[in-house]
Amino acid sequence: MFADDLKIFSRVDTLSDCDSLQSDLNSMVSWFNSIGLQFNTDKCHSMSFSRSRSIIKYTYIINNSIVESVSMKKDLGVILCPKLSFHSHIEAMCCKSLKTLGFVLRLSKEFKLSASLKSIYCSLVRSLLEYASVLWDPCTAVDSSLIERVQRRFLSSSAFILKINHPPHDYQPVMQKLGLVSLADRRVEANLLFLHKLIDGSIDAPSLLAQVGFKVPSRQTRSSAPFAITPHTTN
Repeated sequence: MFADDLKIFSRVDTLSDCDSLQSDLNSMVSWFNSIGLQFNTDKCHSMSFSRSRSIIKYTYIINNSIVESVSMKKDLGVILCPKLSFHSHIEAMCCKSLKTLGFVLRLSKEFKLSASLKSIYCSLVRSLLEYASVLWDPCTAVDSSLIERVQRRFLSSSAFILKINHPPHDYQPVMQKLGLVSLADRRVEANLLFLHKLIDGSIDAPSLLAQVGFKVPSRQTRSSAPFAITPHTTN
């Protein structure tokens, strides 16, 4: 639950699971009606998350109205799809960021101070590229390259505006001049900060904490790794 957004979800393996979820929906609608609140069924959607090719299809109903089934949905600014691949979200995010960057560069083409240019970029463009990054942090080089392309365009334009010399296609001197690091490095830092908050209890999410594999050796070893990563066959 977040503000006026509400999600109800359940694991579905059989049609009886669908019936159970529909029963939960009915109970929730009845409770809302009892306290004088109503659902806007036009804004209600259902989505199945699965890697299987054969997904159980079921028509859910709220107040005698069919809940539309969708294959893509933006929720709190993040685009979700049935296979939980965030490629579509990253593409849309980069497209929006490039448009905003174009506006920023047109606005700041007469700038002489690197601090001012960096401040506008970080506030209006980089913030878009890092919103909820802990959730969609890319695991493929293609998606990571899409994101870095936005910052590279900013660095290229900044080098021209501020007259910063650099080798062709090497923006490291520009990054050093502006005090910037790669977006991939910043996502790693954000992930580590999130993990730290999850472990020390700043983020109250027991079910998520249960997924963290702590490594507790039975005897003293040379390895000091605090976590055990479970092998997986896919990304």
